[in-house]
Amino acid sequence: MKKLLLLTLCSFYLLAQFTDDFQSLENWIADTAHFEIDSLNQLHLLAPAISDKATIWHTSSALINGYWQIDIAMDFNPSSSNYTQIHLSSDSLGNGYFVKLGGTTDEVSLFKTQNETTTKLTDGADDFLDLDSVALRLLVKRDSIGNWQLSAQRVSDNSFIVQGQCFDDSHLTSQHFGIECVYTQTRSEKFYFDNLWVEGFSFLDTFLRPQVLDIVINEVLFNPIDGDNDFVEIINRSQKDLCIKDLQIANYYALKPSNFKSITDSYIFMKPQEIRVLCTSKESLLHYHPFALEHRIIELESMPSYNNDEGSVVLVLDSNIIDEFHYNEKMHFDLLQDVEGVSLERISTEINAVNNWHSADEQVGFSTPTLPNSQAHLLIEPLHTMTLSPEIISPNNDGLDDVLSLQLCFSESGYRGRILIFNTQGFPIKTVVNNQLFGTKSTYFWDGTTDRAERARAGRYIIWLEATHNTQTPIVEKQTIVVGR
Repeated sequence: MKKLLLLTLCSFYLLAQFTDDFQSLENWIADTAHFEIDSLNQLHLLAPAISDKATIWHTSSALINGYWQIDIAMDFNPSSSNYTQIHLSSDSLGNGYFVKLGGTTDEVSLFKTQNETTTKLTDGADDFLDLDSVALRLLVKRDSIGNWQLSAQRVSDNSFIVQGQCFDDSHLTSQHFGIECVYTQTRSEKFYFDNLWVEGFSFLDTFLRPQVLDIVINEVLFNPIDGDNDFVEIINRSQKDLCIKDLQIANYYALKPSNFKSITDSYIFMKPQEIRVLCTSKESLLHYHPFALEHRIIELESMPSYNNDEGSVVLVLDSNIIDEFHYNEKMHFDLLQDVEGVSLERISTEINAVNNWHSADEQVGFSTPTLPNSQAHLLIEPLHTMTLSPEIISPNNDGLDDVLSLQLCFSESGYRGRILIFNTQGFPIKTVVNNQLFGTKSTYFWDGTTDRAERARAGRYIIWLEATHNTQTPIVEKQTIVVGR
């Protein structure tokens, strides 16, 4: 049999094996027009005489306990402009492993590609391919945990010569095997390949991935004190155990998500309501936030830039925005004299709105990385058109009943209106929303400050709701709450 392709589902691993002695280009894709099967049944590059590259791909999930063997001939002395790359594994985003044969130092070396960044894993012997014409058999092995061995045997060698060994387990899945030729116009017909053998397993990832708003941004410190670093806290608000492998953090630039940074390439899981904090220095975070839980901190090599005055935080997975938060320092509690070192906390994980954020309270040091938010507010099921909670607030930023939640519930969509707050003398002191199109369920918050950015005096206040509809009866409702000291 000239070609064999075998796929077997094995627990959480997919077994893959194929061989090819190149009697045809069946099952190969991409630049197949630049290759031929010659009279010796070898794969032969037959490309136009220009400086270019040509790559062909074959379906392959082989990676774990992987074994790759192929005969390669280059009828010239390789250089930085003429060389071969054998792609052992590659996923849909181009992440994977490849062997480069040739280059400036005429070596055989293993590389990794991850998030469009290429890293050299093994450094082969210099001048190993410094020959007028190269013919060799390449052999690569990877064990079950990520130990790699790269070997090659030239026609003048009696046995395989090890070119490098390393450990890397960054990738567990593969979709394709590839052969790539990089050439100048005088070398466009001088690459040959034969006797390909590929086998191994690919990890079958069946874990749940976060969907939109499953994991949300829960707290952000974007203006730290000197010595501290920015941090972003995320929380799993779903009822599912979620794998955050390949989740990325970013910001906005030119009106679109940019500056993507990988959170983790490992299989890390977040249980429902579990919190994780992202930063560049775990040591600094623990020093300035001594109550933080170390095991919930993920240290990144770098973070996107988060300016002190305003900016954006974005969570992305596979080009999908999972959550985003556009912040401004004016979102802080109006009565704070200095917001340096003060984080913004999400009040409720059930709501994704600008007014759902508040400064962390003073008694916890103005931030709560890895811990429940000091301003966290659990919403109650609304019983009326307008439901207020709690009945008494004390807006002193101590984390105890600092914020009033106003939950609205309408029988029909399409209501539009305003929410005002009056003192007992009948003067309006705060416009919560004005000319707002309400959803059937909406929630707003009041932090106890007036429209003049002053703290409301202790006493009783009236919460006034007006809502009109094109076809329904207008709604006017008022309730009272107390502002304590």
